[in-house]
Amino acid sequence: MTASMKIDGITIAANSQETETVELIEKTCARALQLTQEMWALDPPQSCHIYVMTSWWKFFFRSAPWLWKISLAIGFPLWALRARRMWPYAAAWTQRYGQRVAIGVKPPRLLEKSDISVGIRMFVEEKDMRLKVQHVSCHELVHACSAHLQLPMWLNEGIATVTVDRFLGKTTILKETLNLLRDQQPKAPPPTYRQLSRMQTAAIVYHTTRGYWLTRYLTEQHHDFMIRLLETRRSAQEIDNLMAEKLKIDPLTFWQELDGMLVRYFESDSTPA
Repeated sequence: MTASMKIDGITIAANSQETETVELIEKTCARALQLTQEMWALDPPQSCHIYVMTSWWKFFFRSAPWLWKISLAIGFPLWALRARRMWPYAAAWTQRYGQRVAIGVKPPRLLEKSDISVGIRMFVEEKDMRLKVQHVSCHELVHACSAHLQLPMWLNEGIATVTVDRFLGKTTILKETLNLLRDQQPKAPPPTYRQLSRMQTAAIVYHTTRGYWLTRYLTEQHHDFMIRLLETRRSAQEIDNLMAEKLKIDPLTFWQELDGMLVRYFESDSTPA
């Protein structure tokens, strides 16, 4: 039996046996939304539903409005393969249906069974799956608040991960990932989400953590600029050009020069990471 409740304007839905996960999500909502407003000046979406997610296909069909369910059913062969492939790795998902944003969060018992072959190379190990639920709930709530901006992958993941750091009061990305920024060749522009999903593990880790370190750098050194960057929807190219101008880097070589700058900043003795 499925029950739902409203917390801070967000609807949380789950089967009756998932009360522990619902309580963890409930504890997360207010603080995560407060931080998202304080750090990025982003408001909650008009309609947000969080589901305790125990099946990839049930999440999509439960979370979608009726008209979207028809579209999902018709296009099932096109998206189901990708969703099934991602399921073992995913701790949570965010899906936008027009004005509604739906979040799916796995309960602790499923998080324990997740494939960590990618995450173990990015994240500081977290053995407490209850805390992990709060981690991923905060992360996805930031995505929900920024969904209307349709941010490029690196920035979307960057602001979510930096917010989780603040939420948990600790760094969640391994400092060793800076080695990837130093060593990775070629220094290509960031991929889209679809392109990222087709890449090998090393490339996924590189591009995702690069977004974290860049977002963190901009937040620490140019916070007002970050707020302006998130005021309105912008194309990826416009964001690149604005950053290049702000950081005084040639737009034509921005992504080639960026990694070295980030490594020097975060590996300096005066800068904690």
